[in-house]
Amino acid sequence: MNTVLEISGLEKRFAGCMALNGVDLSIPSGQIVGLLGPNASGKTTLLKTVAGLLQPSAGEVRYHNGARPGPDARSTVAFCPDALTFPRWMRVKDAFTFYREMYPDYAQARADELCRILDLRDVQRANIRRLSKGMKERLNLALTFSRQTNLYLLDEPLDGIDPVGKAKVIDAILAMQPEGASTLISTHLVKDVERILAGVYFLSKGQIVFSGVCDAIREERGQTVEQAYLEVFIREGSI
Repeated sequence: MNTVLEISGLEKRFAGCMALNGVDLSIPSGQIVGLLGPNASGKTTLLKTVAGLLQPSAGEVRYHNGARPGPDARSTVAFCPDALTFPRWMRVKDAFTFYREMYPDYAQARADELCRILDLRDVQRANIRRLSKGMKERLNLALTFSRQTNLYLLDEPLDGIDPVGKAKVIDAILAMQPEGASTLISTHLVKDVERILAGVYFLSKGQIVFSGVCDAIREERGQTVEQAYLEVFIREGSI
């Protein structure tokens, strides 16, 4: 099976703190994979490193098209951070204009469909800073998937969203992931995303402490992914 991302021995240090410690991870093409772990486990650091926003201290990151880690990677990875910061004057429609001008892989038809799925059509003229947290999260996701690329990185995309909004976000992920592309979702809300995940990596204190295929977890361990998550992290002392 082809892969869109291969990570081996990845390390990231911050002023003597080891945020990532020897991470190995592989994302097959055409799959949605969960990067699961409690807060402060290193999930955001890992995604930012893959997205080219942070330079690794050691290890190797290999992308499907041979891009190098760092700025070069930003043209092949669509990263959805846990919060976007826009100028105070910017409206929703201005954010889409910014993405259209910034990214050559921006697709207007995808943006229009995402606005429909995520109920953003009626807020195009609204100032972004006046949106609710949940609507900002929807906008964040819509901007990310408006790009047509091979790898999407979503950092806590369901955080702060009500149950109806979570369903819409999940529908958008399923509907808008291009054929052959993959999505890596970072979250601690395991129950909300379990049904759409093909595989999982559990991250604790900067290290992968468990990985597996979701169907195998259910069949061989007789557990849901959430049950496996609780078992592993209670044993780790992280929750």
